[in-house]
Amino acid sequence: MINAGKYNRRIHIYKVTKGKDTAGFPANAEELVLSAYAEVKTTKGFTLIANNTDYEKALTRFVIRYPVTQITYDMIIRFNGKTYTIEYINNVDEANRELELECKEVLKVGKV
Repeated sequence: MINAGKYNRRIHIYKVTKGKDTAGFPANAEELVLSAYAEVKTTKGFTLIANNTDYEKALTRFVIRYPVTQITYDMIIRFNGKTYTIEYINNVDEANRELELECKEVLKVGKV
């Protein structure tokens, strides 16, 4: 039995297709594939320090109920004003009940 209360964060999964805008410049189009509630866990800073890892390797773990729509690596996740790329997809226990997505935050380059 799945505890439905652990899925308490809303995420949106988008498919990104490359194209061009009306002026001919490269532009990506995003199509909403799935809106789902997820269990969200981030890597703790202490864990990164203890394992002597780079902070760029910090991943966020999203666990959702197993969707009918297929999720692929070329999709992105939007959560809490941030964008994430999917690094790893795992069907938990191969039971088709939960899908685990290990994701990396896309850092925006801004003005200093």
